[in-house]
Amino acid sequence: MGEILEKLLLPLPDIRALPSVEAKLIIAFRLAVVASQNSYDCLDHLSDRLGGRRAATRILILAETIGSAWQEPFQIGRPCSSLTTPDEIWLVAAIRLAAGENRPGFDTLSCEMLGDCERERIYQDLGNFVAAYTRA
Repeated sequence: MGEILEKLLLPLPDIRALPSVEAKLIIAFRLAVVASQNSYDCLDHLSDRLGGRRAATRILILAETIGSAWQEPFQIGRPCSSLTTPDEIWLVAAIRLAAGENRPGFDTLSCEMLGDCERERIYQDLGNFVAAYTRA
């Protein structure tokens, strides 16, 4: 129990301290969420940021899937903020697990927050995003 409490007391990483690919993904996800909430077409901007339209489309789909599956609003930082949120750190971990095709790890990461159907859909959308992003 002490280890869990110690982890909870650690500050979340500053986005500038993350590896550049992780920071880029968090910022792109923030843009996708903000754009979808405000009916703004950001496909061209995301395409430039992620290296192609397919990856941009897949991150928009992923943002919608996560938004509908999460029991509470998925917390993202403001696009200009260097502070990360616990949900953004979860997203980076989930992308890593999907990229490594580690479904058991993803289920362990997400089982307390998401039901079976929601985990399945998010994992599939993560895999589709990773495939599109790595092809770009």
